[in-house]
Amino acid sequence: MNFEEIKKYWEDRAAGDSSAQSTTQDFYLREIEYNVLLEKIQKYSPDSVADVGCGDGRTTARLAGKLPNVLFSGFDYSLFMVENARHNSLTEELSNIQFDQLDICAGLKETFDLIYTTRCLINLPSWDLQKIAIDNIHGALSIGGVYLMVENFIEGQKNFNQVRKNYGLSEIPIREHNFFFQRDRLFDYIDGRFKIDEEVNISSTYYLMSRVIYSKICAETGQQPDYFDDHHRFAAGLPFAGEFGPVRLICLKKL
Repeated sequence: MNFEEIKKYWEDRAAGDSSAQSTTQDFYLREIEYNVLLEKIQKYSPDSVADVGCGDGRTTARLAGKLPNVLFSGFDYSLFMVENARHNSLTEELSNIQFDQLDICAGLKETFDLIYTTRCLINLPSWDLQKIAIDNIHGALSIGGVYLMVENFIEGQKNFNQVRKNYGLSEIPIREHNFFFQRDRLFDYIDGRFKIDEEVNISSTYYLMSRVIYSKICAETGQQPDYFDDHHRFAAGLPFAGEFGPVRLICLKKL
């Protein structure tokens, strides 16, 4: 899919569904992401935070509610997503949050102490566009600012699919609107732009339990997999270990 086709995909999703599942069906993966973002934002103590690719704004609003002294700005290129996000934040009566329509490839107009993305840049259909987005994030950070990159990487995807094959399960393909990062290529590109402060695979144990063990149980018992099953709920609380899931957190400090 090209850029406009991917954008239309998300516009259609947002227009037809304002629920928490409009951006991902995996509720507990979203919980993992929220928890690590909260921890890192508290660690770095920024005054201003931007959520690039905020989607329906639920994670942004939760963070803003938890951190009332931090000013949050949420951006998404989908107008329907932004409208859903504004509606969701109004129900929370938050005064430290705002949402606007913006394409990260066109750049940010303001400067922020911390910027984060959660599975956003993988919706850009090429490495060239992803590099533009990374440059724009870098340019919008204050001196010494932090980029919390929560994105999908091909290496972890291949690793957990190999485990699935070992269990007699089919591979889970990358969706047609996603373009996963290659870790080494990314690190070569950001060298001189960012310092890597921390890196962890936040999906490995969760994927082993939810995409391998639980999937195998479903296959053997004839069950239909359910994202709200207790296997997902308990797996979300496991400590991070290994390289068997696609989603990584990389904490990057601007140089």
